[in-house]
This record gives sequence, C-alpha cells and structure tokens, in this order.
Amino acid sequence: MLTAATGQPVRLHRLAWTAAEGRVDAAKPWNDPATFHANGTVPAGLALAGPTTGVLAGLLLRRATAALAAAVVALGALWAAADSALPYLWPTVTEVSGLPDGPTGAGVAVGEGIVTADGDRAAAPCHSSLMDGCRLTLADLDAVIFHRDFHPAGHYWPLQPAGTGILLLVAALSALAVTVAALATAAAFAPLNRRTA
Repeated sequence: MLTAATGQPVRLHRLAWTAAEGRVDAAKPWNDPATFHANGTVPAGLALAGPTTGVLAGLLLRRATAALAAAVVALGALWAAADSALPYLWPTVTEVSGLPDGPTGAGVAVGEGIVTADGDRAAAPCHSSLMDGCRLTLADLDAVIFHRDFHPAGHYWPLQPAGTGILLLVAALSALAVTVAALATAAAFAPLNRRTA
C-alpha cells in the first residue's frame, strides 16, 4: 500500500517532467538530484524504510516523540548515505578530451581530472589550456588529456534499483529486528501466562 501511494506522485512527477523536457526552460535536467530521485524508484524505497525505522526507534526509545525525531534523523541520514553511494554502485563511463576543450561528458559526474604522459591520473588544477596560466600549469604537470568519469542518461534505470536496494535492505533489517523483538517479548511472557492461569 505504501509503495502504491508513493508510486502515484512519482508517476505524476515523471509525466509532468517528461512533458516539460525540452519545452520549458526552467525544467531541471534528468541528473539534477531532486529530479533524479523524484522520477524513479528511490521514493518507494524511502516509503518502506521509513515506517520500519520508526517502529524500531519506538521499540528502542519507548517514547513517541523521541522515536519520531530519531526516525526522521535516521531516514535523512539513510537517504544521504544512499545518495552518496549511488554513483559508485554502477560502472561509470570515461570520456577523454583535449586540453583546450576541458573535461567533457554530461550526466552524473563521479570524478574528473587530467591524465599525464606517464598515464597517471591527477586532479585538474584548471579546466582549459586556452588560458595562459592554465596552459603553463598543465605543462608543468605533463598533462596530455582531461578525463571525466560519469553516468550518462542510459545509466538512469540501472542506478535507480541499486539505490532503492540499499533502502530496502535497511527496511528488511529493521523489520527483522522488530520481528525478533516481538518474538522475544512473546517468549518472555509465555511462562507468565501459564503460571497465572
């Protein structure tokens, strides 16, 4: 039920975003973090991880307000962790470009820099050899090309289930912990029921 309730706003957002893409100047690109998450399966994973995290916090803290606050903080931290890990859950594409052009490649950027004549990678101190200061710096580093590691638009759907999987794993672990606590409570009260009956 939570997944279905979350799926409808996601579907509406995706329909509106798709209709506006290329037609409305203010429409965010697919790789904008808010658009990236709102158009995919990550909200469903958050919707499933939220209640189980809240129930687990309630069992541990035994105070409703404190459990609610802890669950909100935990879910925010979980979302931030999943968002940070997401680019590394699928192999990236590397695009190389000449020193005058700077790093190229559109999508979810994971890393960029220079490649030296020895084949080593290093951080890019600047982004175009067309600027005098940058040309000298790149020459001192013995840079030959720029590189950018990124996820193109074709990686959108492989990345979505990978991020959702992290959230579902946490939801399953929280549900397992709640189930174990419920079974332990039932086992503790079973002898009391026999003695008082």
